[in-house]
Amino acid sequence: MTKALMVGVFGARGTGKNAWTMQQLATARPPRLVVWDHKHDPTMATLGEGFTDLGACVRAMRGKRFTLRYMPDHGADVAAQFDLFCRACFLVGNLCMVVDELPEVTKANRAPAAWRQCVNVGRLYRGADGVERSLVIFGLGQRPSECDKSFMNNLDVLHTGRVAQATDARTLADLLNVDHRELMRLPDLHWIERRAGQAEPLRGVLTFRKKVDRSSAQKPTP
Repeated sequence: MTKALMVGVFGARGTGKNAWTMQQLATARPPRLVVWDHKHDPTMATLGEGFTDLGACVRAMRGKRFTLRYMPDHGADVAAQFDLFCRACFLVGNLCMVVDELPEVTKANRAPAAWRQCVNVGRLYRGADGVERSLVIFGLGQRPSECDKSFMNNLDVLHTGRVAQATDARTLADLLNVDHRELMRLPDLHWIERRAGQAEPLRGVLTFRKKVDRSSAQKPTP
């Protein structure tokens, strides 16, 4: 990631949005990464050190390099936790923030103030110390129609797998310049993507590297 991109990743369950995001992060290797892991997803465990104490997670952002994953306490005020999470990301800056299950903490007609600041100002801003900062933001969700409009209107990259609802398909189709019915028929792991400035979308299939089973590999002859 050579600049502060805002990336929207959508698709129904099982379409590969989390796996695709993790591949992008593995390729980019951002030196400072903070993840909002709303559903405590075990597949995201490799993304960074896990925290259930938000204060401890925020304190860990003081380092020059970090990979952190915060798992919110659903028995407490999740909105307040998300507000503090976003405020900390904005204050620290120069990091990549990933928000999984974005519709759980924003709505189409409601963007929490701290999140909206990250989205609207995060491309490039100066902190109170006068130092320039920026944020790379990944927002993931199943239904784009449930995500706040501030995020949807500022996307640099829109990536989606199959969506189940026609309303969501039409929302994405308008942004991607495709037929909404294509989005509803995509097989698992197939995706369509459009980047800012591109006239036509890209299409592809998510693939995975095969792991080598070293225990069963042929041993050299003595």
